[in-house]
Amino acid sequence: MTGRSKEDEVSTVEVPNSVDVDQDRIERRVLRKIDLRLVPLLTICYFLQYLDKASLGFASIMGIIEDNNLQGQEYSWANSIFFFGYLAFTFPTSILIVKFPIGKYVSVTVMVWAIILMLHAATHNFSGLMAVRFFLGVGEATVVPAFALLTGTFYKREEQPLRQCAFFLGDGIAGILGGLIVWGIAHIQGKLETWKYLFLIYGAITAFFGGILFFTLPDGPSKAKFLTEEERAIAVDRVQMNGGKKVINYQRYQVIEALSDPQAWLLVLNTFCVNVATGGLSSFGNILIQGFGFSLFSTLLLQIPAGAAQILFVCIGAYFGTYVKNARLLTMVFFMLVSITGTAMMFAIPARHRVARYAGSCLTSAFSANLPMATSMVTSNIAGFTKKATVMAMIFIAYCVGRIAGPQFFLQSEAPKYPTGLKAILAVFSSAAVIALILRAYLMWENAKRDKDVGATLGASNESSELSEIDENFTDRENRNFRYLL
Repeated sequence: MTGRSKEDEVSTVEVPNSVDVDQDRIERRVLRKIDLRLVPLLTICYFLQYLDKASLGFASIMGIIEDNNLQGQEYSWANSIFFFGYLAFTFPTSILIVKFPIGKYVSVTVMVWAIILMLHAATHNFSGLMAVRFFLGVGEATVVPAFALLTGTFYKREEQPLRQCAFFLGDGIAGILGGLIVWGIAHIQGKLETWKYLFLIYGAITAFFGGILFFTLPDGPSKAKFLTEEERAIAVDRVQMNGGKKVINYQRYQVIEALSDPQAWLLVLNTFCVNVATGGLSSFGNILIQGFGFSLFSTLLLQIPAGAAQILFVCIGAYFGTYVKNARLLTMVFFMLVSITGTAMMFAIPARHRVARYAGSCLTSAFSANLPMATSMVTSNIAGFTKKATVMAMIFIAYCVGRIAGPQFFLQSEAPKYPTGLKAILAVFSSAAVIALILRAYLMWENAKRDKDVGATLGASNESSELSEIDENFTDRENRNFRYLL
């Protein structure tokens, strides 16, 4: 017997601090209000961006190629030129979103690209189409850096991946609703060519949404009118760690480290391969499906199950990437294998089996689930402010170059089967799968070497961005306690 009374024992029981409980409850309420405002707005914006960017693919089977007298590879270049504009304006717009109120800047940009989209209806030759496609790329270049900044100012790092997956669902939703909307537009009997109504209606919808954004998209947590004054203070305070504890300056040595890091180049190569496929399939997907033997209206409606398949793949990827430890790269390889299977079905199945070939086209969309996971590989495994920024820039360039190159493999002389294009897609999907396996093996080797050198006491310490041991002034190579996620 210790002689302690029951009252003494009871008094030693730890009771949660009521202040902490209240603070946690308030934070959850603030997060819920932020989600209800931001997630729908940003998802719809992603939806419209994808829809507007893909509008040329729909118009390709509605007469724009013939009415603009496009010859040879001119249609391919009309798709590629978009990403020249996208690449050219990304750096300037990254500066402008900091100099101006971001909510207002994004909304004005959306309305500008809506006007450019409507101007597609005025084109009647290759040069005119090239001009509007280039400037549409300029207009849409704001979305990615602006949304990355908004996400970083409203959400903690561990909250961001799930929200990013929600934004990517906008692409799948665009596939479902886009096909249905265009199907309806294709039935319009008016004075204009049908494809012109497509651009005018899409542009009008986007312009209307841009006006909504002007009044509803906040410039930051401190100016969010949908929050109370107390909630705004909490919203600002809860993401302070996103910026680090110190003012972080440009570090030249981190640029050199990024350029010499095998991990960075493997991520760049993977991004390039995946976006060669994206560029080709987004530009010629509708033409391929119609080439299987489907009518115009059937081809448009067949975008609905394809979009649903994409949403399913993204949700599966989000689950495994978020809840299954060290499964990201293997999940990416699995989706690549599914896409390889789908592309092979499109290429090899005899023309008389058009439904089976279409099923293959739906399977090719599996690779789209890798996009948010590939982004998370950078945010999780690249440390050091300057190094991370450098790697992100390298990956963005690879993204644009891949999207530029993709349509060029689809030769007009091979329409409507495009065997060279499909062979190229098979090659880049296979390469992306191999690269992901090499990257996983390399990261496993690095982790094992660090465990041997310094021990495993802080293994996988980068899973929490707020651990004091992981300072953003140090790169993943400098910090030997850093462990790579797989």
